[in-house]
Amino acid sequence: MAETDSTEEAAMSESSNLMMKARDLLATPNHEGLAFLVDQLFTHRQSVEYQTSRRLYDFCVANFSNCLTLNLLKVYLHSSEAVLRFRSIVLLSETLTKLRNRGFELSPVALNEIKPLLISCLTMPKARKSDAKILRIIVSSVAFNVMMLGRNWDELGDCILSLANSDPLRAFNVFLDLPPVNGAFINRFLHKLLEEVLKVLYHPELDKEEDWILALETAIKLGILDSESRREILDNVLKSSNALVSMGMEQILQEALQHLVKFLEKEASLCKWSKNQCGFMAEFSFRIGGIGGRKTKESAKKIFRMVTEMENYVPDPSLLENQDLDRYLYNTLTQKSALEILQAFSAAELDDRTREVAIRRLHDLLCDHTSGNGELDVAEIENLQPLLISCLQEAGMPENTFKILAQVVYHVAVETFSFGEDPWFDLWDYIGESKRDFKKAVYVFQCLTMRLSGDKEEFMIRAVNSLVPEISSRLNPPRELLVDNSSWVLAFNGAFCASIRLVNVVSHGGIVKEIEEKMVDSVRELVERGMEVGLVRRGFRDVESIVEQQWDWYKNSEFRFVKGLIRRLYEIKGMKMESKIVLWRINVVLEKSVGEEFKISFIG
Repeated sequence: MAETDSTEEAAMSESSNLMMKARDLLATPNHEGLAFLVDQLFTHRQSVEYQTSRRLYDFCVANFSNCLTLNLLKVYLHSSEAVLRFRSIVLLSETLTKLRNRGFELSPVALNEIKPLLISCLTMPKARKSDAKILRIIVSSVAFNVMMLGRNWDELGDCILSLANSDPLRAFNVFLDLPPVNGAFINRFLHKLLEEVLKVLYHPELDKEEDWILALETAIKLGILDSESRREILDNVLKSSNALVSMGMEQILQEALQHLVKFLEKEASLCKWSKNQCGFMAEFSFRIGGIGGRKTKESAKKIFRMVTEMENYVPDPSLLENQDLDRYLYNTLTQKSALEILQAFSAAELDDRTREVAIRRLHDLLCDHTSGNGELDVAEIENLQPLLISCLQEAGMPENTFKILAQVVYHVAVETFSFGEDPWFDLWDYIGESKRDFKKAVYVFQCLTMRLSGDKEEFMIRAVNSLVPEISSRLNPPRELLVDNSSWVLAFNGAFCASIRLVNVVSHGGIVKEIEEKMVDSVRELVERGMEVGLVRRGFRDVESIVEQQWDWYKNSEFRFVKGLIRRLYEIKGMKMESKIVLWRINVVLEKSVGEEFKISFIG
């Protein structure tokens, strides 16, 4: 009994002590004590300093959450130390999220002080992008509290409008995590915000990938909330996404859709979408899935599946009819031979959608043959060759369709080169005549990732000899990112593929060295000019994909060439870590695929 009393007395004493410290901490006008506490909470968790500070902070959260929120915002607003400022809002965002999940609401009196203070934080000049992402969470929590009280926050709408004019990306962040808001609130900034969103969507190479992702999420949320803008938003999102794919930048679209899936899952958990909102998202997911490749379609299917499971979703017969039509066409083609499918694909009277279904079916058929799940005879493979060359030479083919066609060419080439002496002269002639259509020729060339030997290697060398001057001229860094610069990326990929093919050809040693120098110099100049994201990183990712498909036939010379190249690229000053990570991944692929006798240092 005595021990129990002693324990209770100790607990009461500690609580009393914490109460005194908390009141002193939160009542100090200069906030030095709170600033010190914040820093202590970012020390090692096992330290005495952290544990002592954590008890005091948790006590403040439990008993003075309104006052703590105000004071942490003041630390962010008035401190001159960037690290401390960032820590203060990280701490506050985590705290408000936990309180919100527990059903705690800030008091109306405190909200009257918190709202203008938070607006001041949002409009601070030269705020860091990382700050905006954290403030976005805080705004969401405070706005949720305002909404629960049935009140308006018109000043926030005016703030978003102001930011849309001065710092659009910050405006996107402020808007994105807001709880469901009414039309009057949105109308304060809708037109300006949408205008800025479209600027980013239509100029992807001017902006970093994360900016395009942010703009897409903002566009979709605006479409969900504002019925009058839905058609305009949908049309522009699809048009800009199409342009992105056409410029060889589908990677950005794929990443954006992956982020969008997570964003929409969170949005849908916070509010129930209406029938029209579900219809908007169903149409978006269906139509965006028809733009890109496999990864784009996978994300689109996830969104479509999520929408169709919602209570207010009503099936749109036109969308289902299109899906059924694609499935019907594909199933019909399963009864056709490879040559018959290619003949159907080459028919001029078919629309683009039907042709894509046909070439996908042919691609799947050839994949089955390559993997041993199906079988085509030699004569059938040979019969495909001349028609494939005609298809490659066709003008105006959608880029995504051409990429599938190039993969078909790869599979036919693998079979052609493996079952006989046929070097497929016409294919190498097509690649060698790269002046006619450089982008298509070099893309087909980079798809030919198989091992080559004998006559095939000789004809490849002749084609590459014609390709190298075109590659070299297009490796000159573009002066601006306002136009389609996929030519540089393809030239970079082509330069890599040409070098890896020629590295063992003694007579071409000087050419390989020249290409390598041109690649490194071009990347260095682009990095120095701040054009890394839209070009260099795309090129690195493509090379990573190529190495993943080629490494199994690399020997000492190829291995050392790739290692040396990525090491030189890695050492370029000013290159962003995201780009270096891609180079590191290429190195990992190589290290896993070779014996110890080939390994050399990657860095230094």
